[in-house]
Amino acid sequence: MTQSTMHTAIAQQVRSAKSSFYWAMRLQDRPRREALFVLYAFAHTIDDIADGPGSIAEKKVAIEIWRSWFSNGGDIAGSETLSTGLAEVIERFELPNGPFLALIDGMEADINGPIIAPSWADLEVYCGQVAGAVGELCVAIWGWRGDAAKAFATATGEALQLTNIMRDISEDARIGRLYIPEEALNLANIESRDPLAVITDQNFGDACDPVMTRAESRFAEARALWPSKADKALRPAWIMLRSYEALFRKVKGTGVRPDNDRVRLSKLEKLFHFSAAYLSCP
Repeated sequence: MTQSTMHTAIAQQVRSAKSSFYWAMRLQDRPRREALFVLYAFAHTIDDIADGPGSIAEKKVAIEIWRSWFSNGGDIAGSETLSTGLAEVIERFELPNGPFLALIDGMEADINGPIIAPSWADLEVYCGQVAGAVGELCVAIWGWRGDAAKAFATATGEALQLTNIMRDISEDARIGRLYIPEEALNLANIESRDPLAVITDQNFGDACDPVMTRAESRFAEARALWPSKADKALRPAWIMLRSYEALFRKVKGTGVRPDNDRVRLSKLEKLFHFSAAYLSCP
């Protein structure tokens, strides 16, 4: 398989996944665009292992194969296109293994789970693994590295993941997961830890309030960390941040109720916020 064929196949996989970030990634020059598509495809593959069919033992074997790959390299049976593309991107952009392994650790936490009412500290670690780590790799591909870049990626990742948690409350509860922190449930006087019982508790809205507040503060922190004279290559990071902040506002405005449909931005809303973010990028 040629490099061109390989990257075309990965791009098709990303587009078929209907990522809300697809068009933001398309804004990049070809090398960065290809790298982002490979990174998205890897994250999607690991997520599919965690949330897909199969026993815990089978999932652990599959996730361990990927973890070992970062030490041993080579092609992974059934994922030759992705493993080859990943090796190329890591070398081209000198990406560290740490964030990739952190992402694997976060997905393994879901395999070992289900996660139910973690502490705030544990939830922060989890958000850093499944979202902040991806953000760190993205900004490295865009050419932003160092402490400020990592802080931006961490804040953005947590803001995005908390938004996902609030949006997916009912779906997660149906598969036995509950990411609302223990401390928030205690403050709301919710004693049960059964996910379905928690989300139907009359005080559940009170438990969600501190999570919403935390997400809001992390969005603000990420905006404050944005460089005053950012390179144009970083523009997709700003678009992703502001577009997801729009989704957060819609989730917050709708309110979290067990009978709610999954909150989404319409195509028109996505286009509006995408355009507004593009034009407002400092």
